[in-house]
Amino acid sequence: MLKSLHPAARILLWCGWAVAVERAALSVLILLAVATATAFLFASIRHEAWRLLRRTRWLMAVLLLTYAYIIPGDALWPALGWASPGIEGLHQGALRVGRLVLMLAGLAVLLAFTSRSRLIYGLYALARPLTWFGFDRRAFAVRLGLTLDYVEHAPKPARWLDALHMPLSDEATPTTYTLEVECWQSRDSAVILAGLLLLWIVLA
Repeated sequence: MLKSLHPAARILLWCGWAVAVERAALSVLILLAVATATAFLFASIRHEAWRLLRRTRWLMAVLLLTYAYIIPGDALWPALGWASPGIEGLHQGALRVGRLVLMLAGLAVLLAFTSRSRLIYGLYALARPLTWFGFDRRAFAVRLGLTLDYVEHAPKPARWLDALHMPLSDEATPTTYTLEVECWQSRDSAVILAGLLLLWIVLA
């Protein structure tokens, strides 16, 4: 079902998922987490999810520690005094990290079933209203596609510092970038309406 949807509809579904995860009450959030766990039955989703979690692990650690030491409350280890994290802060930090993990899990589903070119086309389609303000969505799609292609095919240096001094190769950069046009179908509208209904139920 997901593979047959327009890429713009898939992106909108993930945006709705992110809003639901961010605004849902704790009891509903637990249900969303249980539903998300079923997605890990698919190997492609597991691969994308672990990749995203691995790349954001330090962000999650910083979030947890920031909440633990910034939010006032009872100390977890009173003997440590000011050096002890707060219990309330740890609870809030764990909740924030949990919401982020669920958002990334939803993003992993999107990336697992949507090729890069279709994802870029989805962003291209969603950017159409911005053309009224002078935004060049064609240039945006081409630059994004060429940049991602270059990042994928560029040689990986042994040290990150070497990458800053590495000159750009004109031969490695394609001169054109082509996207396949996809038409919005009635099923896309039906899925978006169903997603909005579910979002309303979650937030009610």
